[in-house]
Amino acid sequence: MGKKPLYQQISERLESQIMSGELPVGAQLPTEFALSEAYKTSRITSKRAVSELENKGLVERIRGKGTFVKARKATKNTSSIKQVLFILPFPGQNDLGNFAAGLLPFLAEKGYHIHIQDESFLSQTHFFQLIEQYAGMIYYPETGNSNLDILYQLQFQNFPVVLLDKKMEGFNFPYVTADNFSGGLLATRLLLAKGHTKIAFLNSRTISITSTVRERYMGYLRALFEAGVSFHTLETTIHEEKAYASVAKKYVEEGVTAVVAENDLMAIQFMKQAKNSGIRIPEDLAVIGFDNIQAAEFVEPSLTTISQDFEAMGRAAAISLQKRIQKKDVENAVIPVSLIERESSGAR
Repeated sequence: MGKKPLYQQISERLESQIMSGELPVGAQLPTEFALSEAYKTSRITSKRAVSELENKGLVERIRGKGTFVKARKATKNTSSIKQVLFILPFPGQNDLGNFAAGLLPFLAEKGYHIHIQDESFLSQTHFFQLIEQYAGMIYYPETGNSNLDILYQLQFQNFPVVLLDKKMEGFNFPYVTADNFSGGLLATRLLLAKGHTKIAFLNSRTISITSTVRERYMGYLRALFEAGVSFHTLETTIHEEKAYASVAKKYVEEGVTAVVAENDLMAIQFMKQAKNSGIRIPEDLAVIGFDNIQAAEFVEPSLTTISQDFEAMGRAAAISLQKRIQKKDVENAVIPVSLIERESSGAR
């Protein structure tokens, strides 16, 4: 173990486990007796090792219960830190929308520098470091179950976090989302107005863990039920583009005449595979997507879609984060969507 005193070696080992998250906030440390047995040393040495951690503010002793990892406060005043973390699932992927167009100017005007990273950054960086280096974080989670352990630690530390695009159950972080329910409602109502009565909902994600898709699906159901249409579907097994060909054929065989897709990428892939199978869009199957990505306008036929105002969402997230940093109350923001009608929804 080197030439350092044994108590220091034990203390540094435990500190490393705390800083890495192996011993999270609230975890109980081994007893002094257990430490003395593990390191073949005296109770006095193990007690001094734990005392070192206590002096650093990393642990606290609770009489009659033991020693526990303590919630550590940031060593800096967050109001003086001028760096903000923006976490995206896949930075540089334009299909996620240009949130930065609304987010960056507002934060820059307030004197903040924005550090954009992907989700792996969270698992590679200890939450104590996040707290000490950043004033707050805007987080676009890939799913509703992303990085739960790290987010819990940040919430426990009262670190300012604003969720973008999705809600996450079990956390009190404010969120900014598009009005996904209204989007599903608008898309389905358009198809109903064109005479479709068998409309399928196409998705590849588990509804229970992705709030955006769940809300779009609920909007789809509301429109059907309001119209007195009992037929509805939920596709949850699509993970490869080639599988869309068999799904499209199945729809046609079952009399489905229109499809509301989870998002534009899925809608475009679905249309491509359907056309390769001899199915006409929109004559045999009308299709509507969600997001209004750039490719939606240029695909053949052009894609009817629900447009999200990404810039407004980005700005709303930036405003919410600044309020959180200033320890002000923040309300959740739901940004309106709009219907962009193009060729793929056709006329019936």
